Amino acid sequence: MVKKGTDMKKNAVLFFFKSLLKSILVIVSILAVGVISYKVSYQYLSKQLEAGKLDVQEKELESILDQAKTDEISKNLIYVVNDKQMITHMMLEICNTKTNNMDYITIPTNADYTIPAKMYQKLCVVDEEIPQIVRLSKLRRYFSDLEDAEAYGYAELIMEKLLKTDISYFTVISQEIYDLHYQEQKMTTQYAKVLDGSGQSASASPSPGEQAQQYNSSVTMKVMVLSDSFTNQLKDIAGDETKIMAYIKDQYNQDGIQSNLTVYNKTGYIESYMKMDSSLYHYWALPGEYNGKLFTVDTASASKFISDIENVTETYTTPQSEEKSVPAKKQVSSKGKKIIILNGSKISGLAAAKQKTLVDAGYTVPKVGDYTQEVLTRTKIIVSKKKWGADLTTYFKDPQLVVGQTPDGYDIEIILGTVDAN
Repeated sequence: MVKKGTDMKKNAVLFFFKSLLKSILVIVSILAVGVISYKVSYQYLSKQLEAGKLDVQEKELESILDQAKTDEISKNLIYVVNDKQMITHMMLEICNTKTNNMDYITIPTNADYTIPAKMYQKLCVVDEEIPQIVRLSKLRRYFSDLEDAEAYGYAELIMEKLLKTDISYFTVISQEIYDLHYQEQKMTTQYAKVLDGSGQSASASPSPGEQAQQYNSSVTMKVMVLSDSFTNQLKDIAGDETKIMAYIKDQYNQDGIQSNLTVYNKTGYIESYMKMDSSLYHYWALPGEYNGKLFTVDTASASKFISDIENVTETYTTPQSEEKSVPAKKQVSSKGKKIIILNGSKISGLAAAKQKTLVDAGYTVPKVGDYTQEVLTRTKIIVSKKKWGADLTTYFKDPQLVVGQTPDGYDIEIILGTVDAN
């Protein structure tokens, strides 16, 4: 009996080790297949790149240094980098030599971005370790094997894709210099939110007969602004060509600052710099929203926001107010308009609850009903005239606002989606 029990125990141990060995072999095989597949793909993409067969946008992966240029309206991407190659802050400086305006847009670095497939194919050849979903704060680290000029150049390409705009050149400053020259101020930036279905995964295309519309939205965050001492320093040299020239050369010779724009090209802005007043610089937050600790860029609205700033034709003559919209389109109140609410969520009681909310807020909602077509996830607000309904969007979660036909006797139709039941 003892011997039999001992044999059974030995068999159990032997079975366990055989199973463990098989599991290890399976895992090793899977890893080996993954590595081989990756190497084959990498070699294939390399050969495709050498043969010029990869289908990509014409500007992708060209020499960034050769593209640094002076423009009438220049866009300078400023990276703030610490000693661990982490980008702690980022902003887009827009210098308009036609109006002599200077604008700074703060870009949160705690944001993720999915690189488009075509660009990603080529970036994998440049650095095989780069992921397709990148964190903006790590853009320098993803190209750790490259020199700064190339690494920040490729990061600039990625930012151009994200912001849907051309960037003239980039500047890198150290964390120490940033701490001396800049400070953070909590600000609210108003912007025209674009709902066209092309730039946001949450946006749906308008139905036939409807028209995409914009409405005012806002984002609040800590925005990078010039420190008081730096503002005064720039005031001291304003209007003096010799002092501005010396300042630019001194900046380029300073440790902790680098740029792919030459000193010669930078001095091309002197005439405009002489006419600028640093106390009139304007500062903005990038359109988007925070979801916990991460920031999601509203790419469609951000692109339009940048374009709107470029297209400002008036010279700034007064300091920026704490809250300002670009462009400042007048918002028409929906109070006094007849509103009908239809329940497109099929969730009992939702329409009545929303009716009470709006009526309590001063809106006219004489009727609710059921929506007889498909169940909607996202609430749709249909208005019979442009500029209506913008104030109603605050009562719903990312609603679709469109211009279209409304039921007879009503100015606005709201079809509730399931997302607003939570």
